[in-house]
Amino acid sequence: MLKVEDLEVRYGPIHALKRVSMTVGKSEIVTVVGANGAGKSSLLKAIVGAVKSSSGKIIFEEKVVNGLTAPDRVKSGLILVPEGRQIFVSMTVEENLLIGAYSQHSSQQRQAIESIFDRFKNLADRRYQLASVLSGGEQQMLAIGRAMVARPKLLMLDEPSLGLSPILVRQLFELIEELNSEGISILIVEQNTKLALKTAQRGYVLELGSVRQQGLASELAGDKGLANAYLGDSV
Repeated sequence: MLKVEDLEVRYGPIHALKRVSMTVGKSEIVTVVGANGAGKSSLLKAIVGAVKSSSGKIIFEEKVVNGLTAPDRVKSGLILVPEGRQIFVSMTVEENLLIGAYSQHSSQQRQAIESIFDRFKNLADRRYQLASVLSGGEQQMLAIGRAMVARPKLLMLDEPSLGLSPILVRQLFELIEELNSEGISILIVEQNTKLALKTAQRGYVLELGSVRQQGLASELAGDKGLANAYLGDSV
């Protein structure tokens, strides 16, 4: 479904990604792990078009999307839930969902939004309230709901568990598995490497902008040398 070939991203003199190659298959969960500053968020932003790559190819459903704008990539089914949620706190819950559904026809918008309220009862109870009153967990559900109404084929999540309690983190990853069972491919960048590798089928380890290791998530999780070198104490 997604193929990244020799992707490079630069921020002035900073070389954030160095010839990164990776794939995500249809209905697959893939995780990208590594230390802070490894280039994980830059990878997701480059795929969705939020930052420009300096070289390399991003191929989605057998089409090179490098030349597409970020809105056009969203319309194609590439959807990112950004780090920190980035919901609009001065707008209502329903208005946030409407923004996610902007590319749908009006009849499809209402159907998509109601499906989110059916899935997330807490959001349904607060649909006319400002997003600023939501708890951290509810805000993350809203961010995911906003992504879902855009009808993703590949859902990318950047540090989705950040700031959540252990109970909410477990619920979040149960939701990720549920969405995947419905046919959505998922790419996760996650600080909780143990849980990310437990949830994913395959994984990539980034270090200083380069892929240092890749393979089955279960094999990466069991590699003690790799854990000590790249993944930190959370494994």
